[in-house]
Amino acid sequence: MLDRTWVVVRRISAAWIGAAVVAGAITASSPAGAQEVEPAAAEEPARRDFPALFVGYQTEPAMDYGGRVVASAHDAVAGSFARIGDIGARHPGLAPVWEFPTAAALLLVQHEVLGHGARAREFGLSPSYGFGLDFSGSTGTERPPRDHTELALLAAGGAEADGVMAHRLLLDALGPDGIDGAQLPLAMMAKLDLTVYVATAPRPRPGNDEGDFTHEYRNGNDVAIYLAGRQAARLGAPAATVWDGVYEPDFDERRLDDDWKQARDAALWNLLDPSLGAAMVGYFRRHVLHGEARVQAPALRLGESARLSLGTRAALGPEEITRFLDVQAALPWAVVDVYLRDLDSGVDRSWGYGAAVHAARIGPVRISLGGDAWEEPRGTAGAGESRWNAVAEGEWRSGRWGLALKVGSKSAGFFPGLPIDEGTYAGAGVIVDW
Repeated sequence: MLDRTWVVVRRISAAWIGAAVVAGAITASSPAGAQEVEPAAAEEPARRDFPALFVGYQTEPAMDYGGRVVASAHDAVAGSFARIGDIGARHPGLAPVWEFPTAAALLLVQHEVLGHGARAREFGLSPSYGFGLDFSGSTGTERPPRDHTELALLAAGGAEADGVMAHRLLLDALGPDGIDGAQLPLAMMAKLDLTVYVATAPRPRPGNDEGDFTHEYRNGNDVAIYLAGRQAARLGAPAATVWDGVYEPDFDERRLDDDWKQARDAALWNLLDPSLGAAMVGYFRRHVLHGEARVQAPALRLGESARLSLGTRAALGPEEITRFLDVQAALPWAVVDVYLRDLDSGVDRSWGYGAAVHAARIGPVRISLGGDAWEEPRGTAGAGESRWNAVAEGEWRSGRWGLALKVGSKSAGFFPGLPIDEGTYAGAGVIVDW
C-alpha cells in the first residue's frame, strides 16, 4: 500500500505557510520589525555566515541523529534566504516568511524518510518515497509489514520521528547557549505534527465516503491506519490486509472508538506544552523582532542561575498510547530533564519514568546521559514485564570541526525513536562550522 500521507500534509503545510506569511507581515509592519537594522548595531556578536553543519549516521531507526541532520539542513537553507540582499539582518521581521516554508519542506523529509522510512528500513521492508512541489510526500514499501507491531510502528513512525526531533530541539533551546532561532519554526511544526494528524483522523463510524474513517485509512491517513491496525490485531486479521486497504473495520467493537478517544487525549496533551509556548515567545520576541541569531527559551527563574520549565509529549506505540510529563531544569552547565509517563493499552495503565542530563559542558566536550524504565501494561504482549533503556552521548568541538558519538542499550519494547528489539544502538556525526 502506498502511504499517501500527502492528503493530510498538503493541508497542514499550506496552513503553516499561510500563518508564517501573516506573522511576517505583522512583524514587518511593526516599528521593531519594519526598522532597518544595521548588522553592526546588533546586541550580540556578528552572525556567522551559516550555523554549524551536522552530518551523521545512526543505526535504525535513525530518528534522533537523522533529525539533527534535517535541522542542520534547515539552518543552511534558511540562512541562505536570509543572506539574499542581507534581508535577514536588515529586516528580521520578515524571517517567518522563509523560515516556516523551509521548515515545512524539511519536515516532510523527517516525517517520510526518517519516520515511516526509518521503521520500514528497521523491518527490512524496502521503502520508497515521493515528494511534490506542493509540499506533498508519500512513503511506499516493497513488502507489507509482517505483523501488527511492524504495521503500527510503520503507520505512526512519521509523527514519532517528528516528536523525537522536536524534543531535542526544545532541550537545546533551554540550554545556556540557546538554539539557532531559525530552527524554532521547525521545532514547532515537528512538535505539533502528532496533534494535527490525530485531529484529522475522523471518528470511527460506518461509511466509505470521502472523510469517513474507512476512506481515510485506505487513502493513507497515518492515525486511521494505526487505529485500524490495532483493531485488526485484536480481531486476528493479518496486518497485510490493513496495509493493502482490504480490511473492513468493525464499527461495533467499542475498543476502536476508545482507542480513537485515547489518541485524541494524547494529541491534546502533546499540544499543551509550556516549553513549546515559551520557545515560540522567545522566537518572535528575540529572533523576529530583535534579529538575534540565537534564542534561549524563557523559563521560570529559580535563584540566580537556574531556570525551570515543564514539557508535555506523547507517542503512539504498537499496543499502547503513552504520554510524558517532563520537568526540566536549565542550569549554567546543562539541562536536566526528569519525566513521568503513563502507558495506556486500553485495558490497563502502567507507568514509566526517566531522567537525562543534556549537553553538560566539560571543557570542549559536551556529555549527555539518559536512562528510562517502564512496565508494560496488561493487554500487551509483555504484560507486567519491566523494560529499560540507557544511553550516553559525547560531542567534542575544536575550532571549526567537531565529532559526536552516541551509544545506547535497551530491552525489548517500544520507546520513541529507538529500535523495537533488545540490543545496542549507536550513532556518529561530524560537525563543521562554516
